[in-house]
Amino acid sequence: MNYENNTEFVLNEIKELVKTKGYIYAFCMILFEDFHIELNKLHLVDPHKTLSIREAALIMGFIIKDEIDFSIPDSPDSVISMKRRTYELMKKLQMSYLTPFFNSIQANTTSEKIEKHSKGKIDNSNSFLLEEGGMIEPIFYAGDGAYDFQYLNFLHHKYKYDKAWLLENKKFSIEKSVGLVKEIKSILQEKSRNIYFIDKKKLQDIFQVEDTSDLIPELVFLQYQSLFPELPDNIEEFEDMNNLKIDWESFYNNLINLFIVDISQFESSIYTESFFQNFSCSAGNGINTEFEGIGYFNFLNSKPIIKLDDSRYFLPLTYLLMEAVYESPYYWMCEDDKYKDELSRHRGDAGEEITYDLLVQVFGIENTYRSVTITSKKGLDDTEIDVLCILGSKAICVQVKSKKLTLLARRGNNEQLKKDFKGAVQDAYDQGLLSRTKILNSNAHFYDKEGNIIELSDQITDVYIMGITTENYPSITNQSFIMLEKEESDPYPIFLTIFDLEILVHYLSDPYDFTYYIRQRISLMGYFRAEEEMIFLGYHLMHKLCKTDGSDLVGIDSYYGRLIDRNYYPLKTGNSQLANDETDPLKNNWKDPDFNQFTSELKRLKLPQVTDIIFHLLDWSSTSRSNLVEYIKETKNKTKIDGKLHSLSTSTPPDFGICFVSIPDNDTFSLSEMVMEYSIASKYRKKCNAWLGIGTLKDSPHLVDYIAFNNVEWKKNQELEESSKKLLDGGNKNLIFFNKKKPGRNEICPCGSGVKFKKCCEKK
Repeated sequence: MNYENNTEFVLNEIKELVKTKGYIYAFCMILFEDFHIELNKLHLVDPHKTLSIREAALIMGFIIKDEIDFSIPDSPDSVISMKRRTYELMKKLQMSYLTPFFNSIQANTTSEKIEKHSKGKIDNSNSFLLEEGGMIEPIFYAGDGAYDFQYLNFLHHKYKYDKAWLLENKKFSIEKSVGLVKEIKSILQEKSRNIYFIDKKKLQDIFQVEDTSDLIPELVFLQYQSLFPELPDNIEEFEDMNNLKIDWESFYNNLINLFIVDISQFESSIYTESFFQNFSCSAGNGINTEFEGIGYFNFLNSKPIIKLDDSRYFLPLTYLLMEAVYESPYYWMCEDDKYKDELSRHRGDAGEEITYDLLVQVFGIENTYRSVTITSKKGLDDTEIDVLCILGSKAICVQVKSKKLTLLARRGNNEQLKKDFKGAVQDAYDQGLLSRTKILNSNAHFYDKEGNIIELSDQITDVYIMGITTENYPSITNQSFIMLEKEESDPYPIFLTIFDLEILVHYLSDPYDFTYYIRQRISLMGYFRAEEEMIFLGYHLMHKLCKTDGSDLVGIDSYYGRLIDRNYYPLKTGNSQLANDETDPLKNNWKDPDFNQFTSELKRLKLPQVTDIIFHLLDWSSTSRSNLVEYIKETKNKTKIDGKLHSLSTSTPPDFGICFVSIPDNDTFSLSEMVMEYSIASKYRKKCNAWLGIGTLKDSPHLVDYIAFNNVEWKKNQELEESSKKLLDGGNKNLIFFNKKKPGRNEICPCGSGVKFKKCCEKK
């Protein structure tokens, strides 16, 4: 192994680098360039060429181990050199953490194991990825996991039951704290707006170089021209800075000032004073002495504001302040032994409420239940569902946890990682699996929060398991796939943070769209891979999550997550001129007025099977869906014009097919007979496992007046073979596939579904 790529060696190199004279200025330039980005260019940021919040916090954690050295650098060249060295070392650091991961893969792809795999004998477990600290890199580099404003938006909900304790013990007012954070961010943003940051591409064009790294160091500073009062407004007036007398000390002071607030800028109050006490620290003074890198406690995460003197405070990363305001109060309360039990109850109640409030926006109050109790006759395996959502034949069983990764787990301690995972994911999955079984087997009683019985349909055919955590846990996406223990026949769950869920609710506000996304994520859990949930969502909104020809595994680029950044962040931070619901291409990509009208007519029938029908339609491409509706309209119009029966049929065997019948009268019974005839015949002829028959009356304003849906697996049947041939090949246009006499409720339904009439077409 190359010692220079060893993690400890690289970390020591970083620690030495931050002690270099004037390094703080090089780091501030990195902070400004990597984190002060125009909102309409968020999706263009290359994460491979910029630092992440976690990486920047790591470096700053090393800086504050000692007093910050504000000495003027020896030369502009040294600043540029320190910038380059920072990026080099952070890239090496990531590669050093990837080494165990690659070693594990190599060790588990030996010729012997490959041979076993070819014979179907290999264990499909991903547990080998946990060996030798293989999860450190996926955890640390999993992304930010939340937008900064989400921390503030959820703050009140998270601590709504703890307000009294926080006020009494920490003088922490949620309302005042939110106001102060926004004010701090506003002050710093206003300073950054005064810098007319020159685009690097412009510099390349002006000075005719392929890359800004080819510029002499002095010219790189031209990007900060407003911090040099003596520079001309038009940089094209000169070709270098060698002949200019530059006051570098003023420049560096102006650079640091971009990240400084003065306490005199805020209203003087006990809340302001306590806020800065709660979230600030002084560099040096023995803080962070035990901070050695990833997975160690970084004082900056709990106190991200650096106190410079009695009035000035240095805030390098405003994101960390919002995160600390959201996270730190919990740890304050944990130190109060008398309050621990109450705190635990409050966390559970708050998490459940937040999840319920979000999901009820999608499914409606009539289809969303909180704190569902499940009891069986024996009472041996009674359980609870935190939030239950019902959509026709589908249900979503949601378990809410407030667990997060401990520092020991982040350092790669496998036993601690497994323990944390069990509390955050495995226990929730096991509980959800038990609840799922009881719903599908219809062998238990369900009660809502008030103790009222919930009458669940016996036609629920699938239950999706969802886990939600109120903590920022971006690596939960990968961990819930890699580390989950389950039987091969059991379904995967989907685990999200509350921050992910909020965004899903925004983009998938229709319950069918939301549930379809959950179905696709779960059914394709092993097919698609991505670092964060937002990457899956962005891809789904652009292309739809479905298998592509010739691919056994698809890795989704982080670009798709950045597409959400580009629209969602400006929208939620009040920049409507850059993004709004009407102009958001992601939110509107699936909109098709004609198809939406068609599905709304299906939905008004309020049948459980409608969910399956719409899912089958969503499986089709947008072009196929649009064409279907267009053909249905044309067929109905033909009947209006010539007064004759018209029909169409289309299918994608063996999965799904549709036939549409338009009759020249308004006899509902005749319509139902005709739809059933064509549906049974067409389903059999096309060898489809699921079939939708639709019928419309001549003078009806609707496209859908009757539906027949059958999702019984296709099997060869000689009687249907002959009957289908007679009807579809023109042998007997009036052939009826079932007795016109209404069957008894307990008789087998004549539509061929194989179930009793009362549970099938009588309901339809």
